[in-house]
Amino acid sequence: MELRGDFTSYSEVLDLLQIISLGKKTGEVNLRSGSESITIRFKDGKIVDFNSNVPVIKRLKERVTSGELPLAEAAKFLLHYTTLWDQGKFNFVEKEVTEGIGSADTLNVMMDFTKEQDELPDSVREVLKENKSFTLSEEAKLPITFDEGTWHMLAYLSKGTPVREVLLTKSESFGKGTQEIEFLLKNRAIKEIERGAQNLEVQTVQESQPSASPVVGQDKLDKIKELLIETMGPMGEFLIDETLEDMDLSQLTTDMVPQFIENLIEKIPEACLVEGESCREKLREMITLILGGGSNES
Repeated sequence: MELRGDFTSYSEVLDLLQIISLGKKTGEVNLRSGSESITIRFKDGKIVDFNSNVPVIKRLKERVTSGELPLAEAAKFLLHYTTLWDQGKFNFVEKEVTEGIGSADTLNVMMDFTKEQDELPDSVREVLKENKSFTLSEEAKLPITFDEGTWHMLAYLSKGTPVREVLLTKSESFGKGTQEIEFLLKNRAIKEIERGAQNLEVQTVQESQPSASPVVGQDKLDKIKELLIETMGPMGEFLIDETLEDMDLSQLTTDMVPQFIENLIEKIPEACLVEGESCREKLREMITLILGGGSNES
């Protein structure tokens, strides 16, 4: 069984998860928007694992594997993260899933997530959408009484760390974390760092670092995708994203092209190769030819 399509709201993602849960399906769902990709694995309809090429979600998984955060809470964070996308694509494939990092009831995760979305204040929704950064405000409504969690939230946010990073890597739950952010905003304990100042800081950091390898143009990746679809059918549409995700890459840089090609070829199922190894070699040559120029700058 394979399901794929587009989504523009989280209700469409929930419909897919409900099918998986009620049908006790085993397999994996890939959700992606632009260069960001999240894969959630299911066994008998329950969430058992996840992966992503998004750095902050990788850190979220580390919290689960270390025992700091339950898988169910992390799964809700994942769903909340997808609401920050304007649109996306989904793909579910039934396949064997043998290992995981825990087990979470999918329907319970969905119900809790929906409740948290309904209760999310517009002020917090906005700062998450724009991933704003903050510093301490001189206009705080004093005196302010903090509980321990809100005090920690203030400490992390006041360093200028983007709000999504603080929420996903420091909060014990999405609901509690967003309540703490709302409290700080309402009491004017924090103020937004002007975007110009943020950009200047980023530019200064970038100028102090060595130049990164050029990025392979999307037009070249699209050509490879067309080739894969022609060779192996609809499954080929998602193979590039899966390969980049496995390599922990959000973009393909020219220095990673050789490894990318090998990993991509290895992911093609034998059943999709009419001519066996000779087909692999032909694909390798054609993909190498497409990527031979590296980035768009060439």
